[in-house]
Amino acid sequence: MLARSATIIKWVLYALAGLACAVVQAAVLQRFTLWGVIPFLYPLIAALPAAFEGPAAGTVYALAAGVLCDLLLPSPIPCFYTLIFPLVGLSAGLLSQSLIPAGYLCSAAASLPAYLLTGVFHCIVLWATGHAAWTAGLSVTLRELCVSLPWSLPMAWLFRKVYRRVHIDD
Repeated sequence: MLARSATIIKWVLYALAGLACAVVQAAVLQRFTLWGVIPFLYPLIAALPAAFEGPAAGTVYALAAGVLCDLLLPSPIPCFYTLIFPLVGLSAGLLSQSLIPAGYLCSAAASLPAYLLTGVFHCIVLWATGHAAWTAGLSVTLRELCVSLPWSLPMAWLFRKVYRRVHIDD
């Protein structure tokens, strides 16, 4: 069990790692298009720390990441990312806790539910507003997953460094 100050430092380091990934997304990746989409790292920012920290702490971190994304990104409904990212964090945490141990393989595997949950929820929102966009929405989701999946490895390396730094005694 970490002391209170160590817990605060841990989450500040995770937030700084997530911020670094968001800066790469905004400053670099926004300018590159592959298969008609740009790499979209925000679901990975919500999922990867949860894969290392587990479902409870990961869900809370993903909720905070969702609030931040809702403040910074346009979305089809208010609180879009706040609603979906806790599910992303929970699924990544449960995946690492029950099926695949936390690491690079788990990070790549956790990206699949992260993008599927985000894409399906986006399609549901579009459908509820009267737009039939299931095939187009799922096509964009699949392309975003394929374009963003290679970024899960360096991001997993970054979040793993944070995890090892704060869990030295574990």
